[in-house]
Amino acid sequence: MSNSNKNPADETSDKTVAKAEKNSQMLYDFTKQGKGKWRIQNDVVMGGRSESQLKMTDENYALFTGRVSLENNGGFCSIHQTSEKEPFIINKESDAFILNIKGDVKDYNFRIRTPKGRHSYAATFSTNNNGDWETIAIPFKSMQATYRGEVVNVPNYNGEDIVEMQLLIGNKKEEKFEILVKSISAN
Repeated sequence: MSNSNKNPADETSDKTVAKAEKNSQMLYDFTKQGKGKWRIQNDVVMGGRSESQLKMTDENYALFTGRVSLENNGGFCSIHQTSEKEPFIINKESDAFILNIKGDVKDYNFRIRTPKGRHSYAATFSTNNNGDWETIAIPFKSMQATYRGEVVNVPNYNGEDIVEMQLLIGNKKEEKFEILVKSISAN
């Protein structure tokens, strides 16, 4: 998997995070909506051997855990939700996605897909492991168009409505991972 967009949060100022917390549009709140239609999609769809689980904690957070394997040309684990018939409507004033997560010092890839085309828009972000919740801001302009992990010649994401959200780990190495997700919003 290609992770061409490193650390979009590094481009984001404290001012953007403050705006995000104040004016956010909730897209999915695991603490209120539970697991819903989120499901696992690992490299086994291509013959890989990676394994992951998605379950809800007692505190109603989504716990995404597993093991990425490079065996048999594998290398990724992901969770995603598709809503083709009822797209997530993105406010025209929004300019970033906001993820509330508790990480494990690994890099993750956040992807969205619009009703237009088969490509996704993706950005990679790093997490910490200090035991605190993190607010990760991913500016729309940092999300490159990709298809099957490779960059395609399409302009970066511009705030269109979305039909799919995905959280993926695929750092081209074998590793165990564990991340808690509270919510995903747009600001």
